[in-house]
Amino acid sequence: MLRTKPLAIALMLVCGLAGLALRYLLREYANSDAFQFLIPWYTFARDHGLGALAEPFTNYTPFYSYLLLIAAPFDWLGQPLSLVKTISAIFELGCAIVVAQIVWRTTKLPLRASLAFCAVWLAPTVIFNGAMWGQADSIWTFFTLVSVALFMRDRNGILPFAVAFSVKAQGAFLGPFVLGMILRRRMRFAWLAAVPGVYVVLALPVIVAGRSFVSVLGVYIDQANTFHRLFISAANIWIFAAGMPYAIGVAAGLVLASAGGLALSIFIAQSRRTEPEFILLVASVSLMLMPYLLPKMHERYFYAFELASIGLACINLRYLPFAVIAQVDGVLSYLAFDRGIVMSLLPAALCNTVLVCYLVLDLRHGERVSRFPRLAWLGFIASTAGLFSYLLFAGAGMNVSPAYVLASGLAALMTLRLLKESHRGSAHDPAPSHRA
Repeated sequence: MLRTKPLAIALMLVCGLAGLALRYLLREYANSDAFQFLIPWYTFARDHGLGALAEPFTNYTPFYSYLLLIAAPFDWLGQPLSLVKTISAIFELGCAIVVAQIVWRTTKLPLRASLAFCAVWLAPTVIFNGAMWGQADSIWTFFTLVSVALFMRDRNGILPFAVAFSVKAQGAFLGPFVLGMILRRRMRFAWLAAVPGVYVVLALPVIVAGRSFVSVLGVYIDQANTFHRLFISAANIWIFAAGMPYAIGVAAGLVLASAGGLALSIFIAQSRRTEPEFILLVASVSLMLMPYLLPKMHERYFYAFELASIGLACINLRYLPFAVIAQVDGVLSYLAFDRGIVMSLLPAALCNTVLVCYLVLDLRHGERVSRFPRLAWLGFIASTAGLFSYLLFAGAGMNVSPAYVLASGLAALMTLRLLKESHRGSAHDPAPSHRA
């Protein structure tokens, strides 16, 4: 271990600097959301100062308004979009540190923890989300990961979960996990009151500044009513049922997600497994299952699962395919919005469906012996490389062709093959080594 510490530190420093350089190069990259929302929000906060708190100048919760006001005094350092992206970058760094700590506390292997930090800091979906788009998903994800980390240490993680929900409604994706942990540990249900309680406490500055209480409480209702489509841009189950009537689809989606979440909570409460890896696994399932089952989701809402799966892979290498596939599917989804390559969503949804099925099956089967299926990895890499090449070559829009069907079918098939092979083991094989 003494030999690996200098290597682990050197690796973190190199990747840390590489991540900073990459974010600097992308600081001026902008999409339509940046011009329509982010830059005007920041400009309003800068020009009005604390007086901005009296106005609903963003469609986010008050927490994000506070961050914009904190960034505004540094306006002389760069362009508005660069400062907005800096907010995201700070929380991305926080996410990388939390995941590295999770891996370190579980394995006590410095190289594994270092790899976890580097993988999160340089993850393609993280770069897309923050460095390119300036989105705020790293903020709620940071508090979500802190909540999971506390539960993994047998501590109460409800307060950071409440903060995550107070930042964005997507923090609720961890809800089935939190409910399961409450049932498992026989905690008082009164702890759930912390969720609305923290939201109100964090909203007090804007209420004191003059913003109406109804306006503050209605943020999530307004967000829910922004789009009236079952399928927006997420690679989830609703890409296959986008033609269903809106009202029926919303009701069915809520019932489906509620049933799935409740089933997961009950499973967590009844399971006898106690190791930290299991806690992270069920948290990952919660973060994947909710955006997969719910309608009206954006491609960015798998962000927390993508980072949690990296920690899971660094703790147990048999989960490496989960983390890699999550990144591939995430990039395919981001390309649909960023480049208009809408046909990338279907193979991403197919692969996410396989991923969800294997996550659920993994909860039932428990620990197995890890293995490295070389041919399955080779097939997965080749098929996904072919899919990306075809999509980028074909360009934006709807480009259905035999080549597309072949590429997307092979990618989904090799995803299934990789997950199947990586989880196949013999009870007579030796236990997997935890040496880095």
